[in-house]
Amino acid sequence: MHETTVHLGLGSNLGDRRAHLEAALAALGAVPGIAVVAVSSFRETDPQGSGPAQGRFLNGAAELRTTLPAHALLAVCKALESKAGRVLPAPRGAARPLDLDIVFFGDEVIDSKDLVVPHPRWHEREFVREPLRELGVDLEAAPRRSGPQVCAGTAEFAALCSRWQGGGCLTGLVPTMGALHAGHKSLMEIARAECDRVAVTIFVNPLQFGPHEDFAAYPRDLAADVKLCAEAGVDAVFAPDVGQMYDPGFCSHVAVGAAAQTMEGAIRPDHFRGVATVVARLFAISRPHRAYFGEKDAQQLAVIRRMTKDLGFPIRVVGCPIVREADGLALSSRNVYLGAEDRAASTVLHRALLSARLQFQRGETDRDALVARARAVLASEPRAAVEYVELRREGDLAVLGPGPVPGGRLLVAAKFVDGVRPVRLLDNLSLAPAVGEP
Repeated sequence: MHETTVHLGLGSNLGDRRAHLEAALAALGAVPGIAVVAVSSFRETDPQGSGPAQGRFLNGAAELRTTLPAHALLAVCKALESKAGRVLPAPRGAARPLDLDIVFFGDEVIDSKDLVVPHPRWHEREFVREPLRELGVDLEAAPRRSGPQVCAGTAEFAALCSRWQGGGCLTGLVPTMGALHAGHKSLMEIARAECDRVAVTIFVNPLQFGPHEDFAAYPRDLAADVKLCAEAGVDAVFAPDVGQMYDPGFCSHVAVGAAAQTMEGAIRPDHFRGVATVVARLFAISRPHRAYFGEKDAQQLAVIRRMTKDLGFPIRVVGCPIVREADGLALSSRNVYLGAEDRAASTVLHRALLSARLQFQRGETDRDALVARARAVLASEPRAAVEYVELRREGDLAVLGPGPVPGGRLLVAAKFVDGVRPVRLLDNLSLAPAVGEP
């Protein structure tokens, strides 16, 4: 049978550390199909990360030869950890009597829910590097991953997502057009907390720009975007060119209905058709379990939810809270184009929405009176050219009739013109504050 050379990382910081490590090595050597070839010396190291206070580790590494498949060896290691008294699952960074990590399994690349090989952080940990070096491993030649995997081709990205899903991973997708900021990062962090694997797409989609809009001038900085994705713990970035997304014969578009026909849809007639088409294309390529979108673009979120339901994508669309500057301005990639005076004036959008919400909380429930209140605040700022103010039903943003309303979401769009180029800003706010929201 084929033998594979395996390198394990060894660690213990509870109980008799050396006894735990030596017992594990003896037990590994007694398993049919596993031979312990070499063991490094053990060394004491300080705990890594920001976990609870705990004792120092005794660390080392072992070289094995095995005929077992990787996941079978993992099962053996987990059984030995359990036998030593480790309770799984355990909080990240917790103390442990025994830790057995598969660092390398021959030259195999494994990316499943339970096992990632090569270990994604081996090269960042000197307590792993030193013992491996002692065992004769050429660390310069050893495979390593630094930051998210960047895919430019649709086939490569689709294959990666399929590998994750085949390994039992819950996958999350964060579609963006790049020029990433803290608002995007918040989506990634929510996805990271909920999913085993997270992919971010960066694609400035020409189909959602009108003939006189800023497609060519839209900010692009892939290196900075990948850096932010790495900080958020993203596993992969899909950054295709237009040809990868739409071949020369591309002619299929997703038609959108009532959710897209007013507000942004009235001002930008083909915008949501382009949005729905690119999101459907990304869903088909990656087949995520969940997809994350910001609530700042509330109408876009409603269109995507409707499209996802209508086309039968088995995907949960997750709306994520708006991230704001300290003065209330909703974060947007286009904010960088605001001139100084327009930037100061732009806070009027949030102030108008808050004012109408306050009126609602004080007992005003008439739809038109609430809209008029927001408009009055907007009118106090001459630099804001207001395009619309609407009060719509929560969720699907259906039109609310005149008279009393039980709640809803206020949406506003305005243009500011004194910067590098005219800047359209969108904002929205629920009349019912979320938990913890002022």
